[in-house]
Amino acid sequence: MDWFSTWDLWHWLLLGFGLLIAEIIVPGIFLLWWGLAALAVAGLMALIPSLSLTALSFIFAILAIVLSLIWWKYQRSQDRIDDQITALNQRDHAMIGTTGLVEEIAPNGIGRGRFGDTTWRIQGDNLQTGERIQVQAVQGITLIVSKH
Repeated sequence: MDWFSTWDLWHWLLLGFGLLIAEIIVPGIFLLWWGLAALAVAGLMALIPSLSLTALSFIFAILAIVLSLIWWKYQRSQDRIDDQITALNQRDHAMIGTTGLVEEIAPNGIGRGRFGDTTWRIQGDNLQTGERIQVQAVQGITLIVSKH
């Protein structure tokens, strides 16, 4: 462990660039932030060479955690926005605007509609079996349809 007590600027630079290179090879985004934290500590060590290894290690840990949390919060908010505007992996929402045929309908306006090779639960007003319909909205597992 003696080698660790003699860390200098070059060790922090090697750690930082090593983590950045590892980010390219290993999937995941957190190594990027840890690498940037190590480079920031190297810069701080160049400005204030009298800082102890304990202080530098503490600063590295805090910076790595803070940068990772900031990225996580940002990416999470972006994912939520993307989920609201995309129909990817949301087949029901991708159905909006598609046309199909009424296969069966009950007097309350709820029935089954055929869209391509699949049937879906549908709901609409004044529908008759065999009519062409178009999906207007989605409520849970029910496609809200109207005559086309």
